[in-house]
Amino acid sequence: MDLFDIITIIISVISLLGVIYQSINLQKTINSQIYQNFVANSLEIDRILIEHPHLRKYVYYGEKVDENTEDLDRLMSLIELMVDVSENVEVYVRYIPKARKKGWMKFIKDIKSTPAYTYYMKRHRSWYETE
Repeated sequence: MDLFDIITIIISVISLLGVIYQSINLQKTINSQIYQNFVANSLEIDRILIEHPHLRKYVYYGEKVDENTEDLDRLMSLIELMVDVSENVEVYVRYIPKARKKGWMKFIKDIKSTPAYTYYMKRHRSWYETE
């Protein structure tokens, strides 16, 4: 083996290490972006509840929902967002930091236990059925 072969091997190893390092950083960035999407959607839910505090009773206090519920369309839009967030969390749960995973899973459980969620799913269950 001559000097050129040794230099080529060294450059190849350094290049391989660089690619591995970039791949690890890319995976961390992707994980972070997925989790930040959860947080952004959660903040959107908070914004809606701040702008429309009369909806809080359906999300946090188990108020019954029927076709005569005040502002039903807005409430169903909010619940749809919450269902979408829940579905994303369930699909991408592995990207949630371990310290936050329990809180997100409780969030999903709490959403699914509300009469508003039940009413929404009764109306739109077919949208969420899997094959």
